[in-house]
Amino acid sequence: MKTVVNLKYAGLEPWLRQLADPGWFERNGTTLHEGRNTIKYFETEGVKLVVKRYGRPSPVNRLIYGTLRRSKAMRAYLHAGRLLKLGIETPEMVAAIDIRRRGLLSDSYFVSKWSGGKPMRPVTERYAETPGDARILDAFAEFLFHVHNAGIFHEDLNIGNILYRPADQGYRFELIDTNRMSFHRRLSKRRRLDNLRRLSCSAPAYLRILDRYAELVHSDPATLQFWGVLKRLRFEFRQRCKHNLREKFRDTHPSGN
Repeated sequence: MKTVVNLKYAGLEPWLRQLADPGWFERNGTTLHEGRNTIKYFETEGVKLVVKRYGRPSPVNRLIYGTLRRSKAMRAYLHAGRLLKLGIETPEMVAAIDIRRRGLLSDSYFVSKWSGGKPMRPVTERYAETPGDARILDAFAEFLFHVHNAGIFHEDLNIGNILYRPADQGYRFELIDTNRMSFHRRLSKRRRLDNLRRLSCSAPAYLRILDRYAELVHSDPATLQFWGVLKRLRFEFRQRCKHNLREKFRDTHPSGN
């Protein structure tokens, strides 16, 4: 068991060690999401926590993680710390835990504080019917602008990985699912659009975000929207092709899962 704990939460180490006990995670906590990865809510010693257990990797990756490459949990922890230092909000990291059995990575957990932020997806889905939410989308575009100005390329910039909450002056946003991202000195306009194309939100909301983003980068809104939509269509087409290939492989190789 390899554990990295935020010194601020060193007192939680005895509680965190329970995650290594087989079956403990399944029996406890409140499930927030269950799929390839499982996310649960816990509260201990007055601290509200979110624990994400990553899906068990393939046999090859079970060997690679922890030897040639950090696990997803360790990367999520390190990236969260780096984001906070750059002034980009993300739920505060508490711990990252890797559990190895027979030399191979078995399970990995990323533990963060519960932020109380609300998901952005409902805002983008209802935007066409509730134009008043434009102020949230404009503020979100400004947040993305600051993220890119800090040289951050979130490789899973899905709208489901953004949380928001009202603030004294406007809105505040948080990035989650931080294990897949890279950091650069600067991002070109092309790289910025490559990142924005990953926003899986409704077309009206996407166009509104691009419109405000264009103002911030001093570009013509119509031109930036054109290239943004084109890049998104190409990206979604490639994603559908990959999905169809995976499904075809599963159908012809049932044991390939």
